Amino acid sequence: MAVTSAAFLVAESNLKSAQAADVVVKQTTESIPSSPVKIAANTESIPLPGSFSQSALDLQPQNNSITNKATVQAAIDLDKFCKDYPYNTRCNGINQPTQETEKLPTSPKVNPTTPTQENKKSGWAISPEVSTLGVGASVTKSLTPNLNARVGVNTFSVSTGELTVETDGVEAKVDANANLFNVSTLVDYHPFENSGFRITGGAVLNNGNNIEGTVKPSNNTVTIGGETYSVDALRSVKAKVPLSNSFAPYLGIGWGNAVKKDKGFGFNVNLGVMFRGKTSVELTPEYGPDVNANPTIKTDIDASINKAKNDAQKDLDKVPVYPVLSVGVSYQF
Repeated sequence: MAVTSAAFLVAESNLKSAQAADVVVKQTTESIPSSPVKIAANTESIPLPGSFSQSALDLQPQNNSITNKATVQAAIDLDKFCKDYPYNTRCNGINQPTQETEKLPTSPKVNPTTPTQENKKSGWAISPEVSTLGVGASVTKSLTPNLNARVGVNTFSVSTGELTVETDGVEAKVDANANLFNVSTLVDYHPFENSGFRITGGAVLNNGNNIEGTVKPSNNTVTIGGETYSVDALRSVKAKVPLSNSFAPYLGIGWGNAVKKDKGFGFNVNLGVMFRGKTSVELTPEYGPDVNANPTIKTDIDASINKAKNDAQKDLDKVPVYPVLSVGVSYQF
């Protein structure tokens, strides 16, 4: 009887211990409180950051006997925990990671067919113009932001037809024409990069810039060098006045930069002088039949021609330059 009682007491004690252990396990697995909470955690069984778990049971010891292993009571911030273990079932709806990825800044796309500001224009331009050197055009090339080279061609020819003019009370018939052909080689210097103002220097090459004319008698007489002759003695006088030498230095100012950066169409004007150098007036008489009959008449006519030539030469030498004025438009490719 005594043995039976002792066995019953031992069995009852073991049953109570088992029930107590079951309570701890159930509280651990089913009663995880919200942040902050205290849980029984085995230092050897807490998963490493980045691992995945499908149950909160990974926060408790792997066996039901918590009395056989040391436990640690630690306060856990649930928000921080769910950041480290976002897929734990306890973290449903808390700080879940999104599928969006951070967008890195991208460099702006550059269309290879679209020219940049630096190479938008070629630095070459053409400029049609009207000038006292004639009608023509020039081609400009940019050398530096402040320096351009320019080559131009101008030509012009006009005839007045036969006109009746009066000089010192003497009438005469005059038929005149002007001939211009010029090739200019110039350099434009822009002292201010953002301004169209420029200083230009260079040379003008020409072939036959001159004024030609023929003076004929009016009322059967012609006056030359202060002397009057009948049409039988002097039929006409041809005159030729060169406007410059074949090589003439040029100096001037202007406005407009045809090859300015990013510029397309433009307007330009030039004002300068061409140093024409020493030129000679030419007068050539056409004698009448009276000269053959009386040679002294020819001598008198020649003297009058020389006097008229010298007077014209003096007037021409007073103006050693030829004025150049031009206006035009430009287009840079």
